[in-house]
Amino acid sequence: MAVSLRITTYASLVALGAACVALPAFAATANIKALDPDNDGTVSLSEAQAAGAHKFAALDPDGDRTLDAKEAKSVLIDFSAADPDKDGTIDKAEYAAAIAAAFKAADPDADGTVDAAEFATPAGQKLLGLIQ
Repeated sequence: MAVSLRITTYASLVALGAACVALPAFAATANIKALDPDNDGTVSLSEAQAAGAHKFAALDPDGDRTLDAKEAKSVLIDFSAADPDKDGTIDKAEYAAAIAAAFKAADPDADGTVDAAEFATPAGQKLLGLIQ
């Protein structure tokens, strides 16, 4: 009886571990669906830029078409790197450039798209922070 209970418990823990490993991939797949209007299962740079434009607008509550450090605090961004003119704000073009750089990092196979597996990487998570 004790051996059977141990085997059942072990099997349950193995199944739970497998589910935890699969969770980021599932979450990434769900994220892709929201960002993938052509439903090809991947996100292209243009799709990422479109999503990023919506994110930028949501992060800019004062509507001044720039993000200061406080407004950009919630996104995974290196503020100083995203502000090449060092004016203390990130405008739409600078935000788009940050998305392009994050996209390139999240697309190591350079096929021009980011898929669920690539979104599950740290670079993919950074990209998601900018566009979702």
